[in-house]
Amino acid sequence: MLRTPVSVVMAVACSAGLLITGSGPATASTPSLATQLGRILATGGATAMSVRVDVAGRGTVFTHSPSRALNPASTEKLLTGYTALRVLGPAHRFVTKVGSTVAADPHGVIRGRLVVTAGGDPTLSSDAGLASLARQLRSKGVRAVTGGILLDDTMFSRVRFAPRGTTTLDAGDPGPLSAFAVNDNNWRLDSGYLANPSVGNLQALQRAFAKVGITVTGHFVVGRPAKTPRPLASVSSPPVATIVHDMLKRSDNFYAEMLLEDIGAARGKGTQLGGVKVIRAEAAKMGVSLGGNMVDGSGLSTYDAQSANGEVSWLEAAHRDSALGPRLYADLPIGCVDGTLTHRLCGTGGRVHAKTGTLDGMRALSGYVTDAAGHLVTFAFLLAGPKTTGPAAANAIDAAVKALAASHL
Repeated sequence: MLRTPVSVVMAVACSAGLLITGSGPATASTPSLATQLGRILATGGATAMSVRVDVAGRGTVFTHSPSRALNPASTEKLLTGYTALRVLGPAHRFVTKVGSTVAADPHGVIRGRLVVTAGGDPTLSSDAGLASLARQLRSKGVRAVTGGILLDDTMFSRVRFAPRGTTTLDAGDPGPLSAFAVNDNNWRLDSGYLANPSVGNLQALQRAFAKVGITVTGHFVVGRPAKTPRPLASVSSPPVATIVHDMLKRSDNFYAEMLLEDIGAARGKGTQLGGVKVIRAEAAKMGVSLGGNMVDGSGLSTYDAQSANGEVSWLEAAHRDSALGPRLYADLPIGCVDGTLTHRLCGTGGRVHAKTGTLDGMRALSGYVTDAAGHLVTFAFLLAGPKTTGPAAANAIDAAVKALAASHL
């Protein structure tokens, strides 16, 4: 069990914007941690830093420009993931439905349209989800459809990408967003898919039907059905808890962007901006001032900006949540154990649970570490500099977190 000090006497040493406080009587070792952390971070080559370290029960013990808003990179997924748990609920599942405008005739022919109602599932795949829908239709005797397919994907807007600050896409960038997403909307299929993934995904569904002996002819149409379709099949995603877990462990950008729109849709507007508004509303309920700027769910955009103050306050509020806090803590990558920290922070005994952030010239790490005295330490390190300093910045952050793990705060 984590321990907190019975009494606190604060000693302060300020230098170059650094603040360090210690528990118990001031000793020579107290300011040395400030000096040590300051020197470590200086080796990262950063031209801008935003750092805050808090200890449970005592508050802030170390800062460097904590209010400075910098690009958070993928640590922004902390906001998206925890809000998804709060707003949608850990047990919520996204459902994709297939129905028809008319019943099948005695020969198994639907002389009308199939209607696909998209549910904003980020995990839908052709091998599992689409194949299951096809098998369900086949089991109900459907052999052919003559009126094509109507796709109702109006749960999300037609805006396919958040503002990036760049006009090019890298190989690791998430595909275009849509409420009917298949195989992560892999944009490498073709260039036209970037603008409109709907037709390509319906073609994938048509192929899944063909594999089980269902022929679909007619046009593909996108819009709302005139009346509620007759239900034929449905497939559900894993629970939101599982999706958030996978998103945080792997730092999955596509899951993050889809969840942001799902959050928005849950409160009335399935857009990136709608999702951001929900996150800010939840922050207000938690008493957290995020400040900065947020335009997406993954942190890929160069327009994103958060401060160490905002991220630590967010993490502390999550920790106080007895229902969801432990879940978020377990979902974070663990140093030298799993996720994006599998090969980092070794020697800390699995005591570091944190979200990584990596972009050109930007390295970030935000989360929790248990120090050598058993105290829970919450931290956010955001270091920005020239592109070439990225590796050094990551090494500096890791060294600073190791120093916190070895300390007796």
